[in-house]
Amino acid sequence: MKKYFKILVCLFSFNMSFSQVVFELNADTSEFPTIRNKIKDQSIFIRLDTNNFNAYVKRSQLKYQLGDYKEAIKDINQLIRLRPTSADAFTNRGMCYVFLKDFKLALADLDNAIKFDSKNAMNYLNRAYCKGENKNYNGAILDLNIAIQLRPDYIKAFANRGFMKKKLKLYKEALLDCNKAIELNPNYVECLISRADVKYLLKDYSGAVTDYDKVLEVVPSLMSYSFYKARAEAFEKLGDTVNSKLNYEKADTFKKDSIVPMYNQLR
Repeated sequence: MKKYFKILVCLFSFNMSFSQVVFELNADTSEFPTIRNKIKDQSIFIRLDTNNFNAYVKRSQLKYQLGDYKEAIKDINQLIRLRPTSADAFTNRGMCYVFLKDFKLALADLDNAIKFDSKNAMNYLNRAYCKGENKNYNGAILDLNIAIQLRPDYIKAFANRGFMKKKLKLYKEALLDCNKAIELNPNYVECLISRADVKYLLKDYSGAVTDYDKVLEVVPSLMSYSFYKARAEAFEKLGDTVNSKLNYEKADTFKKDSIVPMYNQLR
């Protein structure tokens, strides 16, 4: 039987850079033994050649996938030793530090990522993520503005900028960014949730319910206390006591800490 538990899910692109999703999901841990075996394979390559750059890349990715950020950092240190101007290496180490809640070191690494690759929109997205986690929402918005200038169709940048504006209570502006992200990807679940929250705050309760309903179309088995509680509150504001009660009951079937605050970070 497959085992599941709550973790921060980490996805990878096909090149060196990591992508991050800070959105708690049910992770299939049955793959972890396979990942650990792959780590052993890369370790053999490194023992044979301590300057094997690609092996360090792969092993750091695998460790990162397990959520073992401290061990991933050790490999990334070797990558930086071998290639001191590697923007990807600084990005990856910076994001490891973010998840370890060491924002000072994270920001320093992400600054270096931009120093060595100032035209890569993802670097600004990553730094905005770090600033957002450190509650520097205005600074994050400035970075996201640059990311969007570099990539006008950058869905994640619009979504994250909407999130930052929501944190600053700039709800109408946040709604515009959410609209743009969803226009580019109508099934963008995290942004649909964020837009529903913004609509609720703007007292558009019917619009909020519509977005919550769309989320359940895309993810029918969504397990989230905060989602169903928010949906219940929207129905309550509409005077729909039946659906409000049903959603409060649904929320109570999950732990109150079952969802990390929505914040999506993917290139």
